[in-house]
Amino acid sequence: MKFNKLTFCLLATSAVLSFSACKSGLSDDKLEEKIENALTGRKTVDVEVEKGKVILSGTVASEEEKQQIESIAKTAGDKDVKSIQNDIVVSAPVATTPAPITVSNNDATLGAAVNTFMKDFPSVQASVKDGIISVTGTLEQAKIVTLKQGLDNLNPKKVDLSGIVVKK
Repeated sequence: MKFNKLTFCLLATSAVLSFSACKSGLSDDKLEEKIENALTGRKTVDVEVEKGKVILSGTVASEEEKQQIESIAKTAGDKDVKSIQNDIVVSAPVATTPAPITVSNNDATLGAAVNTFMKDFPSVQASVKDGIISVTGTLEQAKIVTLKQGLDNLNPKKVDLSGIVVKK
């Protein structure tokens, strides 16, 4: 059986068309645009597509949000996504600024608080003048840190422990 040139051309054209019809995927640019549109409002996330591979980067507040973005990208890209590389970083929550510490300037109020606290330390005495707590007496080394921390928590201008004699 002889093939003529026309038959051969028709067969060749049919083959080329059938192969190109199998590749009906979106271009990388179109796929990237489609995913970005699905992620509208997520300004801290970037999308890049290379040969059908989606690369997600940026920052989010939680692991759940990171996984949700990956899921949205998969769904938006459907069968055109070959793989997803999720490089999104979960950032630590922003710490709130603590309230400023107010120093106690009222000697009478500070003195009453010091007297209440000092009941646990009978071997030392404390006095308050101009917002400064001065401590005298004898105390074991192990209890000095507890004493200092407790007095500091009363928010004086200063705690003076120079009058303490350390017991061994």
